[in-house]
Amino acid sequence: MKVILKIKAMFKDFTATEKKIADYILNNKEEVSQLSVKELAQSADSSPASVVRFSKKIGYQGFQDFKISLIKDLQEVENEEKVKVYEDIAVDDEIEDIMEKLAHDNVKVINNTINLLSVRELKKAVKAIETAENIYIFGIGASGLVAKDLEYKLMRIKKTVINYADTHAQLASAANIESTDLAIAISYSGESLEVYEALKTAKERGAETISITKYGENPLNKIANIKLQVAGSEKNMRLGAITSRIAQLTAVDILFVAFAKNDFSKISTYLKNTRESVEQFKII
Repeated sequence: MKVILKIKAMFKDFTATEKKIADYILNNKEEVSQLSVKELAQSADSSPASVVRFSKKIGYQGFQDFKISLIKDLQEVENEEKVKVYEDIAVDDEIEDIMEKLAHDNVKVINNTINLLSVRELKKAVKAIETAENIYIFGIGASGLVAKDLEYKLMRIKKTVINYADTHAQLASAANIESTDLAIAISYSGESLEVYEALKTAKERGAETISITKYGENPLNKIANIKLQVAGSEKNMRLGAITSRIAQLTAVDILFVAFAKNDFSKISTYLKNTRESVEQFKII
């Protein structure tokens, strides 16, 4: 359901006119798949030009490209409707309910992230990691945990990684970054000021830049050269920090494995060495 995912993910960033078009599409998917651009414009109280701009804004070449993707999406609906619908976690839920609902949400956000991640951007990110002399990673809060996970992964395969939990240290490190380095900024909202300023400084210094954020437009991915965009929860309850972390970790895992496979014989040796270095500390 890539079309619907994109519309829902970007909805709050739409203009008033775009929201009218989006609402009409979300509420009349079957009908829209049969409409011309002029008919959709009339139904959504808009104009053909606005519909075309809307189609391009959510990542399609034009209205026809958008409609073809929507038709493909609709073919998946019948199967999705057979899946049990889960509601938000309630205060009176039993542990079993919580387990089942969280597992469902996590699986869903992983699948949605796979659908939204750009293969082209992932390939560019892999190339950036390959060529970088040093890799700087910026992130705070829940995204800071994802940044730390990426740091550990890259450190184990002999990449030089700089990652500080302290935001002032992140900004200071960005001020000394070189044009041969890579800066990766992780913020689900894409609106974390400290992370934004660190990436902005890195870009001004000439470094290659990658953002890992939610899908859609946001300040962070506007300034990043390479944009990895993930899915998020559609729940009303604040499960966002859980599902957004899972989505970001999925992107990080894909990025790491995609990089590692390019020279796996060498990288497998690095992984073996790091594993053996801590083997003596396991309790047998």
